[in-house]
Amino acid sequence: MDWLILSVTSAEILWNPLLLWTSMIGQPETKKQASAWLTQRALHLLRPLMGVINPEQAKLNLEGRASDHDARADRLESFARPFHLYALLLGHLGDEMPEENASWQTQLSQCLANGANRSHPAYWGPSTNFHQHVVEMGLLVLSLEICRKQFWDALDPAARKITLDWLETARSVAMHWNNHMFFGIFILEFLKKEGRGRSGDQALIDGWFRELESMYRAEGWFRDGLNDSADYYNAYAFHYYGLNWSLFFGDDQHQRHQFWADRASLFLDSIQFAFASNGGVPNFGRSQTYRFATLAPFGPAIQLGCCPIPDSQVRRLAEDHLDFFLKKEIYTPEGWLNIGWTDENTAIAETYSCVSSTYWAAKGFSLLLLPLDHPFWETETADTNETYIDGERHANSVGLSFRRFDGDTELINTGSAISGMNLRFFAAKWSKFTYRASAGVVLPHKDNLHPLDLALVANFGSVRMGRHITNPIEFGEHFARCAYTLGDKNHDDMVAVETLIAWRGPWIYIEHIVDSTADCVLRQGGFALGYPASSVPTESRLGEQSLKLSTDGNVSMLQPLTGFQSTEIDGDQIGSGRRHTLYPHHTIPVAVAPIEGGQSRIDCLIYFGPPGDRAAPWSAQTNGDTLLLRHPHYDEWNPHNA
Repeated sequence: MDWLILSVTSAEILWNPLLLWTSMIGQPETKKQASAWLTQRALHLLRPLMGVINPEQAKLNLEGRASDHDARADRLESFARPFHLYALLLGHLGDEMPEENASWQTQLSQCLANGANRSHPAYWGPSTNFHQHVVEMGLLVLSLEICRKQFWDALDPAARKITLDWLETARSVAMHWNNHMFFGIFILEFLKKEGRGRSGDQALIDGWFRELESMYRAEGWFRDGLNDSADYYNAYAFHYYGLNWSLFFGDDQHQRHQFWADRASLFLDSIQFAFASNGGVPNFGRSQTYRFATLAPFGPAIQLGCCPIPDSQVRRLAEDHLDFFLKKEIYTPEGWLNIGWTDENTAIAETYSCVSSTYWAAKGFSLLLLPLDHPFWETETADTNETYIDGERHANSVGLSFRRFDGDTELINTGSAISGMNLRFFAAKWSKFTYRASAGVVLPHKDNLHPLDLALVANFGSVRMGRHITNPIEFGEHFARCAYTLGDKNHDDMVAVETLIAWRGPWIYIEHIVDSTADCVLRQGGFALGYPASSVPTESRLGEQSLKLSTDGNVSMLQPLTGFQSTEIDGDQIGSGRRHTLYPHHTIPVAVAPIEGGQSRIDCLIYFGPPGDRAAPWSAQTNGDTLLLRHPHYDEWNPHNA
């Protein structure tokens, strides 16, 4: 039974979930059908990949963008990442796999045998210090463990020996001090299971675990080592790997198992508030092209009994989040995942991204780790209103706050950053004050490192300074404070800033207390209003300074209160190409404040959402240090006492 008819052209992919329902009518109930809502989505992604397996070159013929690693790494990646999707599906369905699997498995087995064979022309090559190979090898052994019975045990003994010989080249190579150390752990654990362990392996595993565990902060969140960032890598690296280690290798290590289970439970309790009712999440951090990989911890967490969210709500989150992407234009003409978010957008990629990198998204199918007879599959999908309740969670230790309101979600970032050594990933992927699911963001590029949407920048002449490392100071129920410096190591002038961010519904209040070394111009941007070419936004000014940009569906409004002298509009840069994550074009309302050297205070109100009463401006009244805001739709608001 096919869940959908796949007819891929350059213009469309036919998506019809109704076919799943109608094709089931009159058929006997089976365990396989209970999980068909997920397995058929996985097959939808897998089938185009299985048509381009190339055993002689030990790769999948995914043609497109190359990474900054090397051709051998990209070739290995083209096998290892799609294989993870295959492994999840094979491990879950077993003998219930489609008939074509006999051919798929034969070809994939030969790919592995050839790529791992140092005597074969398609040899992937050994793992070496700091090379990408250890990453793909680590993912590959996890995949082999997931489908051990169906795939690994079915391999020819000679192919298993060749593969194990190849894996041994990664035994003690140098890895980046971040989540990559998990890959060394997986490789050694797998070798131990296969009788290839050495006396020093457990010491290496324990050492890597000590380093990874030292990256833990609190509330379920980790800092990613030398990257110094906290973003969705917590979902599809730290918690996915930690839980899978417990699931497949941690039987006799209760204390370490409990460490990862407890922290995953805390993390899932907060990350659930990243999911909007339409299935979207805020665009935040690096590797956004991995799309739905944020779902990664749910499968192993449920299997290990440490998921704090009811199964029925997990199913609602998973269905909505997967369909948020799968129903959009995220496919190449051949049916592979393209590089982008809700459509092709190569500006979102990092230098390490190749055409195959997108299949890290396969982790979003982690619920397939649950066997066919797991009670999860008999759970009814929770109601939308029950799942997407308003609320918020603070992760004080890494300076992140998640909130959901009116079905939308937002991440307030007062702490996560990217380290100076990794600025090639662009600080702006971490340096906006808020990231809202419905609004999307403007991506940086080499000629504009600091886009203005929801950011404060300082211009000293023609030099623009932005935010990098940020320090959280205080968290309240509806506000957060942070401190940072707008500056660059190669310029003496800079602006030290303390920022208050408070929120009410779709409104954000931002106050900056600044101390500048010289005269400069500060700019505070509102939300980027994305739009297609067929719907150019209208501009209107409310009062002396408030700036309102509108399309048929959304409004982006900026209302300066104190310290700003004017407003202006920033938008698409000619020749810079597509930069907005959700739309081909964008425009941003901006408040401008020329300031003198020394201390100053500026503040404003920012709105993004539908038109109507909520988009009306506020009236402000000050009495000494007290600010009181009034609005026709909301109760009185003192954002300093939020």
